[in-house]
Amino acid sequence: MRTPSDSRSRSRLWFVAASVALLALIAAACGDDEEATPAAPSDTAATDTGAAEPIDSEEAPEPETTEAPDEPETTEAPEPETTEAPDEPEPQEPAEPSGEPVRIGILFSNSGPAGLFGPPTSNIAEFIEEDINAAGGINGRPVETYLADDATDPAVGRQAMEQLIDSDNVDVVLGTHSSATRQAAKPLAEDADVLYIYAALYEGGECSSVMFNTGEVPSQQLAPVIPWMMEQTGGQTWFLLGNDYVWPRRSFELARQYIEAAGGEVVGEEYVPLGTQDFSSVAQIIAGSGADLIFPALVGGDAIAFETQAVDFGIGQDAIPRLANIYEENVLGAMGPAVTAGMRVTLGYFKEVDSALNNEFVSRYFERFGADAPPHMTFSSHIYDAALLYAAAANAAGTTDTAAVAAAMEGLSLTTPTGDIAITGSRHLSQPIYVAEIQADGSQLIVQSFSSVEPDETCDPA
Repeated sequence: MRTPSDSRSRSRLWFVAASVALLALIAAACGDDEEATPAAPSDTAATDTGAAEPIDSEEAPEPETTEAPDEPETTEAPEPETTEAPDEPEPQEPAEPSGEPVRIGILFSNSGPAGLFGPPTSNIAEFIEEDINAAGGINGRPVETYLADDATDPAVGRQAMEQLIDSDNVDVVLGTHSSATRQAAKPLAEDADVLYIYAALYEGGECSSVMFNTGEVPSQQLAPVIPWMMEQTGGQTWFLLGNDYVWPRRSFELARQYIEAAGGEVVGEEYVPLGTQDFSSVAQIIAGSGADLIFPALVGGDAIAFETQAVDFGIGQDAIPRLANIYEENVLGAMGPAVTAGMRVTLGYFKEVDSALNNEFVSRYFERFGADAPPHMTFSSHIYDAALLYAAAANAAGTTDTAAVAAAMEGLSLTTPTGDIAITGSRHLSQPIYVAEIQADGSQLIVQSFSSVEPDETCDPA
């Protein structure tokens, strides 16, 4: 880019060159004529200063005819424009990563009650490798992903985390699994000083020097949506039904606060073990509760079993509207549109998010894995986001050292297919929250969105 100082330097150089050329022309015109020699400088002085009297001799006109014509201005002045270097260099492709790979572990549920969440995450692992490596890798090194299944069982999850850390020697673990598995696996990450990014929606409250949490928490999923749901449906009384572990129990504690603050009432609360397939007794309790609305926090296969049986007990969606916070598209598809039509679901991502970035990403997903592939959804989306956040932080830190990357994660923001996301001071994620209504054909229609919802979390790992 040309700067003002560059222009001034070129102007001075041109003036000097023009002056030298003028003197040379005068000298050539005068030749060896000694009588004309004094006249040239006198006439030149008159031209330069405009102060000398005109000279009344036959030689006086010579400087006017031989004085350097203005052609150099027209012929030389444009030269800087044509010879100046381009303002901006041509963009270059990132160098192909090389050397020892950065190993990214993914701890996820690929079997058991939450096994339906697994296939999209497994697919997205391919994009994680492909996209980070296409951008130059991490500190010039390629990335490789290592997948481990917790089988929706915390004991298995602990073993899977041990495998990732001790056998696969991963630099970071990205997790999308139950809170029970997180509680079992976290001590291993802490002992090994391995960064652990928990990317599943959860109950909140997690804080550790090696952890960041990028999934939705109740203050994001429920605090803005429960009042909206009551306004939309006119319902006031709620029944809460969840699996019996920390995520549903803590979520219901907070949901009760949000319901009561909105003028509603909780008229029933029940918990069932993970893996429950017979909901007849709890369905009868709900039917007699007088609830206007149901908030189900049931995982995977348990959710499918409850919702399909609820229709037979007269408490299906058409009788008692649902607000669900974990019914993603693969689970809803297994229930079928006759069961799901009209349900509202609150999550941090749906494939229907309407942005150029997301539309292109979703098209690429189905082109790669086929039109019938398990849909890309909130869990696979958050794993992808977590990988991009880690790569950005490690590149900024110039290392994969856990403490250095954790420091670089603080305040980091990105725009991804999910939307605009940012790591907050609580080591959680500010992110959009969407509400989708399930249509008669089973499709999802986003009917409400909340941008950049801050998590109501605190964390001081020191």
